[in-house]
Amino acid sequence: MKLAEMELERHTEEQCMSQDNCIFLARTGSQMYGTNTINSDDDFTGIYIASPDYTYGLKKCEMVEYRTNKVNSSKRNSAGDVDVNLYSLYKYVTLALNNNPNIIELLYVPDNCILQTSKYYNMLRDNRQLFLSKKVYQSFRGYAHSERSRVMRSGNNLGRKELIKEHLFDTKMMSHNIRLYLECMQLLNEGTITLPLPERKMVVQIKRGEWKLEEVLKKSDELSDSCTRLYENTRLPDTPDFEGVNKLLMNIQDEYWGIECKNGSKRKKILGIW
Repeated sequence: MKLAEMELERHTEEQCMSQDNCIFLARTGSQMYGTNTINSDDDFTGIYIASPDYTYGLKKCEMVEYRTNKVNSSKRNSAGDVDVNLYSLYKYVTLALNNNPNIIELLYVPDNCILQTSKYYNMLRDNRQLFLSKKVYQSFRGYAHSERSRVMRSGNNLGRKELIKEHLFDTKMMSHNIRLYLECMQLLNEGTITLPLPERKMVVQIKRGEWKLEEVLKKSDELSDSCTRLYENTRLPDTPDFEGVNKLLMNIQDEYWGIECKNGSKRKKILGIW
């Protein structure tokens, strides 16, 4: 399914731009991890290249969202609900430089989850090592810790009430906690992420409530300690290759808009002021 086949809203300039200039779209979330259940919703994430007046001018649009379940709704997503998040290339790159988990994962999406691609996405994917750094540890471990903290405070209505009622804790949040640690470990140790998750059976068991909370917390502690040990010996650089990523970003945008001259003449022409 390509983006055009989803029949998304096209009421605003930003909505039209994000769809028309989409260079990548993938089925993400639990479908990508291999941890989906019959109650899982459908998540899609994509990247678009902003139009010249948004790239070089004053207009800004970092992300366009489409949801069947409105953002301000108190209802949680379930089977049948669809979320589509489209990031501008610039926004995507800035988040990837911080090794944001949901963003970095897009550079490792399995082929069966890729719905729409292009040579511009391949340029990102072929250079994914430029983005990786020891920030992986702080980012992935930080998000994992956040999920666990929310579980431990679930009595303050931070968790999914139906899961807490059935299993005494939010099993989905703790499955995210374990998944994030597993991904972090592989990145620190091997510099890559394997999707779907090799350990997806365990993650699904936790998600379904087949593990007791104390068992999950013990596993979480073990994985957290493993991340720390791997961090101390990782071969990942201290920081991403900012210069390399900057050149990559400019090359993708210039090639997409047909800008070839280093002196900027074609960039002026495409903006209509030459």
